[in-house]
Amino acid sequence: MAGGIVAIGARKPIRGTATPFFIALLLLGITSSAASSLPSWSLLEVTYTLLLALVATYGVSSALIGLSLRPERLILLTTVTPIILACLSAAIAIYASLLSNFPLRFPEPIGNYGNVRFFNQYQTWLLPFLSPAFVMPWPIPKVRQTIWRAFLFIIAVFFWALYWRSGGRGTGYATLLASLFVVLMHGRAGMRHALLMAAFAAVGYLVFIAMFPHGGGSHTHHLLSTSPNGRLYLWHIALDYIRLHPLLGIGPMQFAAIDTGLASHPHNAVLQWAAEWGLPAAVLFVSGIGYLYFKWTGIARRLVTRDDSAIPPASVVAITASLIAGGIHAMVSGVIDMPASQFMLVTVAGLAGGIALSAAPVAKANRNPGRLDCVTNIAMRAMVLFASLYVGLFTAYDYWHRQHSPKPTTAVYLRNTYQPRYWLDGTLTGMTQRPLPPRVSRRPN
Repeated sequence: MAGGIVAIGARKPIRGTATPFFIALLLLGITSSAASSLPSWSLLEVTYTLLLALVATYGVSSALIGLSLRPERLILLTTVTPIILACLSAAIAIYASLLSNFPLRFPEPIGNYGNVRFFNQYQTWLLPFLSPAFVMPWPIPKVRQTIWRAFLFIIAVFFWALYWRSGGRGTGYATLLASLFVVLMHGRAGMRHALLMAAFAAVGYLVFIAMFPHGGGSHTHHLLSTSPNGRLYLWHIALDYIRLHPLLGIGPMQFAAIDTGLASHPHNAVLQWAAEWGLPAAVLFVSGIGYLYFKWTGIARRLVTRDDSAIPPASVVAITASLIAGGIHAMVSGVIDMPASQFMLVTVAGLAGGIALSAAPVAKANRNPGRLDCVTNIAMRAMVLFASLYVGLFTAYDYWHRQHSPKPTTAVYLRNTYQPRYWLDGTLTGMTQRPLPPRVSRRPN
């Protein structure tokens, strides 16, 4: 069962042939940071993004061999645990409301997120894993399967009820399209996944109606709306800055220094990379992610049709659906920006990378490392050391500076100070306000 995963320890997620790609992206990010209006903040995003990528590849994918759990149990625990924790938090809010006799107001019981859409981004990565969790055995053998499935069914419908309460269009449409994609790609296994998702969603909607008979209708109508809700305005700003700064962009994270009056990112990952890092870096981002998607789909097809795979087909289908849903949602939202969503992005991508490594031919796994691989390992260690030191020192200095310097009193800082963009984007608009592009004359009503 674990034979495929055991080989991961001998395999490196980033081989020597990928080194030029990472070096080019890093150099573009550093160069763009140096040319930005806030170089230290831009470099923070470059190093932080680098650490996220390396955590997914080395920290999650390669570390699977160091755990004694079988791969299917690891996938189950790393994806179901965040769902259970989110449901537990919401259940506590509901219980507190009943005890205090105060009715829940939207977005409760999920108001512990700075914005309800951050919760939706978190759900985008996790909803597809309800299906394999329901059909797979519980990692603890002493628990009866019927008890586990009953518990999972309650969690699944409650998690979907929270989605209906939030009324997030991006998550719903991304999950629907991802479910259709796995049906076309994986056939019968994909159909089982889609039917379970539909059943959970339908029962979850009934639970939502029962829980919020008078307080949810005004929010669920948002699901059927076709209004872009300011996205066209943000995309217009991003496109204008791409036109003005095509090569290096305005600097990583610097969209958060624009007083758009609406958001600290353009609600589109590709436009964000192009506007902030420049078109060459955006091409590298998109081509690299596209290549990984292509490689994963080929591996996933083989694993789903094989009878001797160590990874259950339901988990492979769920990872595919999660990756597709996350990619779709990133085109209309800040999936790549918000900490909770970044955590799940790294987790799901790392699981996919670990499975892909375990499925690689054994001959390649056992080959002796070449000189280029040794150079890659040294380069990666150096990158991790530099990035970790910079992020740590920057955080310590920024904390000290916040404690000993007066806070900006501008209206935009006070309005945005609790809207996360890695760190607080209100700080950037308080330090320096990049003007709107010349062709953008007004904000949306």
